[in-house]
Amino acid sequence: MVRERWAEVPLEAFVSLQRGYDLPDKRRTEGTVPILGSFGITGYHNVARVKGPGLTVGRSGGSFGVVVFSAKDFWPLNTTLFVTDFHGNDVRFAYYFLKSIDFKRYDSGSAQPSLNRNYIRSIRLKVPPLSEQRAIGGILGALDDKIELNRRMNETLEAMARAIFESWFVDFDPVRGKAEGRQLCRMSAETAALFPDSFQDSPLGKIPSGWGMVRSCPVQNF
Repeated sequence: MVRERWAEVPLEAFVSLQRGYDLPDKRRTEGTVPILGSFGITGYHNVARVKGPGLTVGRSGGSFGVVVFSAKDFWPLNTTLFVTDFHGNDVRFAYYFLKSIDFKRYDSGSAQPSLNRNYIRSIRLKVPPLSEQRAIGGILGALDDKIELNRRMNETLEAMARAIFESWFVDFDPVRGKAEGRQLCRMSAETAALFPDSFQDSPLGKIPSGWGMVRSCPVQNF
């Protein structure tokens, strides 16, 4: 990519921004349209005000300057600025490019941080040609998609681990299965052999035979 070919333009020539729309709780109707606030999705509604894909930039509060991408139609709250025109630029690239801008440098508020579109419209940017925008946006988008996939996989694995722990060591399902003469087909023979086939009384109630109770050690901070 040859940076000499990148054009220097003001922000308003790269994207056009507009303040979002008010939507108090009493006017919201349950639906699937994401409501985007200054830090991301704050709820869902049944009506969209902006066609996706699109972007918002938080304009007020502690999360002002946060850039959010929406692949689907959405409702931008008045705590955001949303892009009304990408001027032919790639949406994905615009998302990552705007995220690279330190909007906190352009705080126009007093008591509360605030981002005024008229205050930032003249920010000078160096923008690559569309073909390079698409290449950059595609690479970064693929990385983000992979990160999100890994996050969801980790959540799934953690949920499975919690379910197995509760089944084995809280509900004692393997012990109950063996006591009822059922074969534990969802675990290996070696693992199944670690569980007894009966229960014994304890101060906590019925526990697997041969298992004992120990006092846990307090966690120490180092």
